[in-house]
Amino acid sequence: MGSVRILRTALAGLGLLMALGGVAAATDPTAAPTTSEDFIRALAPAAGGRGLSLGTAGAAEPAALPPASPSVSAPAPVAAAASTAVRPPASRPPAAAKPAAAPRISFQVEFAFNSAELTPKAAGILDELGRALTSPELSAYRFQLTGHTDGVGNPDYNLALSKRRAASVREYLTRSFGVSPNRLVAIGRGSQQLLDPANPASDANRRVEIVNLGS
Repeated sequence: MGSVRILRTALAGLGLLMALGGVAAATDPTAAPTTSEDFIRALAPAAGGRGLSLGTAGAAEPAALPPASPSVSAPAPVAAAASTAVRPPASRPPAAAKPAAAPRISFQVEFAFNSAELTPKAAGILDELGRALTSPELSAYRFQLTGHTDGVGNPDYNLALSKRRAASVREYLTRSFGVSPNRLVAIGRGSQQLLDPANPASDANRRVEIVNLGS
């Protein structure tokens, strides 16, 4: 009986670890998207929220002055009353609401070596992104496409290459899915923002990031 009890306890612990692992994988913001639903979940503003609106609350109205008390003696001169009247301190406007972080996600896009030519595998992931961008959930928003390279090679060359690759992604989405060019901004960062700075040559650094810029 003791061995059976120990076995049951071990299996329960293993089940808990597997469940926690599944939750971590589902909520990991760096998990690579593979479907249009993945892109929609990552890039759509929070349900019921105000999207990416950066508006601030209006200033509070100043407090009203207290009514004057009736006087039993002769009224004081107007000038003197004005100089001695006590006014409440002006109310301070509330602090501006801090804008929520823009929805974003990084994903791998394979290119031909040392070029901005998309590979068939890249076209597959961009097809999923294109379906997401033309979905009802995302069709009202603008996006920024940022190209990144690894840390190997000349930084200036990497910067130029990352710009060409981001432009290549933008061109594919506009040509293949009819996404308006006005909805997509393509920029490059080269090796300036390594995802894995401890390993400059890592594949994880060669990526494209897409950010929801709002409507």
